[in-house]
Amino acid sequence: MHIPDTEKCDWIREKFESIQFNKPTEAQSIHTYSRLNWAHQWGAFMASKFNTMKRFGLEGCESFVPGLKACVD
Repeated sequence: MHIPDTEKCDWIREKFESIQFNKPTEAQSIHTYSRLNWAHQWGAFMASKFNTMKRFGLEGCESFVPGLKACVD
């Protein structure tokens, strides 16, 4: 909303804001689920191996992993 050029604003709306309404395919849903599962298992593994060390876990941020992967792709 802070871009004065309406053509640029429309391009941003078209490319980014409409993505949330695209329904993923079954393969994409399974891939996202596998990424969520991987993130959860990785956090559990790190907690069991390094239980006495101070670390930053993924508590509540597991969905960040597939979201970041989707942005990179």
